[in-house]
This record gives sequence, structure tokens and C-alpha cells, in this order.
Amino acid sequence: MLKRLLILLFLLSMLSACQTLGERQRAQSLQDILRRYEATMRWSSGQQASKFKSTEHVEMEVKPARKDIKVTHYEVVQGPSMLGDMRAVQIAVIQYVFQDSQIVKEITDQQEWLYDEESEMWYLNSPVPVFN
Repeated sequence: MLKRLLILLFLLSMLSACQTLGERQRAQSLQDILRRYEATMRWSSGQQASKFKSTEHVEMEVKPARKDIKVTHYEVVQGPSMLGDMRAVQIAVIQYVFQDSQIVKEITDQQEWLYDEESEMWYLNSPVPVFN
């Protein structure tokens, strides 16, 4: 009886280890994409942010990005938080300046990220921030 219980516990622990490995890989993939998104926001001032959206959502959002801004600060204030296995949210505050007037402004970027199992990629499902 004890031997069966030990075998059952061993099998259950192996099953849970496989599941957590997949979750760990997905979480690491999310961290990687969030770092790339932050770097893109900082260095391209949001002009390249739409490349993080899935191809079906990029066409829906055609807003010309302003070229006269410079992102001065990007700070994650909440998250990333997993909402199930395939959805994550994060909130960041972005400070930027209009280069011609040198006025500092701030926006809150509420991001929703969805995981696509087929491509094994995270995609931005929320609107790209608009710098006004």
C-alpha cells in the first residue's frame, strides 16, 4: 500500500513538473517580449510599437505616430500579471517630451498581452499609446 502511494506521488510530481516547465517557458517568453516592447518604446518613441500586435490587429489601428517626441522615462507600475495561461496585463507610465516645445507629458499605457500557442508568441492586444 505504501509502495503504491509513493509511486502515485512520484507520478503526480512528474506531471506537475512538466506543467510548470511549460508555464515557466511562457512566463520567460512574456518577460522577453515586455523588455523588447519597453526598449522599442524608449528608443523609437512609440513609432515601432505596432510591430508587437498580431497581423490581424495591426491593420485595424492606423494612426500615424508623431515624430517630434522623445520618450524620457518608462516605468512599469503594475504587473505583469497573468490572467489565466494565455493572457497577461501590465501597466506602465511613459513620460515624453515634445522636442520643439520641451514640455514634459505623461501617459499611462495599459497593456493586454495574449499568447498564441501556434506561433508560441505573445502579442499586444491593447491599443498602442497615443502621444498627444
